Amino acid sequence: MTTTSAFVSTVKADRTIVVPEGIPVGAKVAVVLLPTEETQEESAARNMRFQKVMDAIRAAINTNFTSPSVSDKELDKLIEEARQAKV
Repeated sequence: MTTTSAFVSTVKADRTIVVPEGIPVGAKVAVVLLPTEETQEESAARNMRFQKVMDAIRAAINTNFTSPSVSDKELDKLIEEARQAKV
């Protein structure tokens, strides 16, 4: 069985990609675009949204909240609507 190594590099301003010295000139390589890493602001915003949800859950638990009965179909619809909502 052969193995294939994977390396991660960033495209430079002159559009070059630096690879390790062990890769010979002329070697056939594959380039895969990866999603950009989230910024600190995006991460902080995501963490804040998560914390708000957790706070709401804790508040509901502390008030002995009882969720209304809902069918699977109704729940699926609510989830779909929430996924499409603009935040």
